[in-house]
Amino acid sequence: MTDSQDITIKDLNGMNIVRRNGNTNNKHIIPSIKPTNVEGHYPRFLLHGAVNLLHEDLREFSIILESFVPYLNKIGIQLKDASPLIKEIITGTEIFRRLKGISQVELLPFAFKQVPWFTRYTHSCLTYVFGSHVVDKLQPKLNLKQNDTLIEAVKLCFLIHDLGHGPFSHLTERAFKKPRGKGGKIPKEYDHEYWTKILLHELKDTLFDTNKNPYWTKNPSQQDKDNIEVLTKAMEITSKEDSSIFSQLLSSQIDLDRLSNYLGDRLVVSAILEDDDVKNEKMVSYLSSLNDVVDNIKRIMNNFQILDKDENNNKCEPYLAIHEDAVNPVIHYLLDRHIIRYYLLKHYRREAANNLLEKILLRAQTLVRSNQLDSLGKTDLLVQTWLFGNHTDAEFIELDDQLVFNQIRKWGKYTNDPVLRDLTLRFTAHNFFCAYSCEQNGKPSKPSKEHIEEAKEKVIKELKSKSSLALDDSLIGEYYFTYDETTSKPYHIDKNEIMVFTSDNKVKKLSKYIQDTDNEIGKVLLESAFERYLFIVPCEISL
Repeated sequence: MTDSQDITIKDLNGMNIVRRNGNTNNKHIIPSIKPTNVEGHYPRFLLHGAVNLLHEDLREFSIILESFVPYLNKIGIQLKDASPLIKEIITGTEIFRRLKGISQVELLPFAFKQVPWFTRYTHSCLTYVFGSHVVDKLQPKLNLKQNDTLIEAVKLCFLIHDLGHGPFSHLTERAFKKPRGKGGKIPKEYDHEYWTKILLHELKDTLFDTNKNPYWTKNPSQQDKDNIEVLTKAMEITSKEDSSIFSQLLSSQIDLDRLSNYLGDRLVVSAILEDDDVKNEKMVSYLSSLNDVVDNIKRIMNNFQILDKDENNNKCEPYLAIHEDAVNPVIHYLLDRHIIRYYLLKHYRREAANNLLEKILLRAQTLVRSNQLDSLGKTDLLVQTWLFGNHTDAEFIELDDQLVFNQIRKWGKYTNDPVLRDLTLRFTAHNFFCAYSCEQNGKPSKPSKEHIEEAKEKVIKELKSKSSLALDDSLIGEYYFTYDETTSKPYHIDKNEIMVFTSDNKVKKLSKYIQDTDNEIGKVLLESAFERYLFIVPCEISL
């Protein structure tokens, strides 16, 4: 059997359980081998502490965004010299530079070796470039002066909006959810939005707090005062304490953060479009080409509107809308983003790799919080503090993917806990878990509680017979079996719909516009929904 083959097993009362191979190699690797260097292919230039590539000229963003420059040129975005404050944040603060070590796409490059690492650092810089371009275009409509500090504050928001992401971005947030499962609440000690607020205050202190640096000037210049005002206003907008139109540019169904991801993620997933599972997905046929994605972004940016009347022609607070000329690009953008996120980025292989890492972190956290440090083995004090959940802002700044990679290798060598040792050896050998999708008549089908329990019991029974691990049934069920369900729609009509300004000067919700114009691709957008129900288990288990 090769990786591209699926096995459909008709059992569990008639439901089809389709094996989706989560392994990246043709042969299963016995997890007792010596751990390999899992971070060996992690590009060193993405790690903070590497040589500073920025210069005092126009080249800084050209270097950071080298892979994106040809597409930015096609969009019409000219890379401009950054302000002294922006340069200082990018080059001189560990708070921002740490994002070079935080993956944007979690473990997708582990599941597909040809996928490049895309970090929060690159994403933040790309979002800043997008934001700076759009704010300059909208400036005349906003009646702002060129040197207005509010303009600089808004641009800064796009750079610093993701400061609070921890190792592997959303992966660790999911791992530490309480209670477990869909809809679980993320504890604030692992919530990136909480940490963004904390680190923004730390960033302000780092740059301007004279109490912490006795050599800092006691008589700040007007430029220093302006920079403090810029950062303060940016903090207000980023923390969503501001409800202005600028917040919509940063957080809405068509914000510039998502548009930045649209381009970045489309580049990343180009490497996996030939995978058999992907080819067989009907929705993937709707995915725009990279050239079309670039054109969609250009047309959307050129057709942003600032309106102050609602769909009933009543006066209201100014808000962001799109002109009718960009409706089709917006529809394609929403549909593409949905396809990329759920059919490509959340591919079975990545979900299986992510799941194994989540189990490792949860097991290590259990040992830390139950004071079983001897069983844990050699553990970095910083990692131990993070797992316990009482890390400070200074400690959080030092956390990144590389630290976790290194710690996993240590656990694989030194832990006395049989579960943690087995899981870490699997991970370092890239012997990830495997995913089985639950289907009926070729479509996703939610299994009953009885089906789930039956599958779990089968995993427990088979793992006991095939493994030398002497584990209780409860431990096997907790760490070697996962039931995961995901449902989503590409466009949400329940709140904050995208508003369309028509050629006859009317304002309509996007969903209403699609219905009125009988837009075919728009109907696909409104009628599409993603469903997937997975069992994730060790590769040696056959459900």
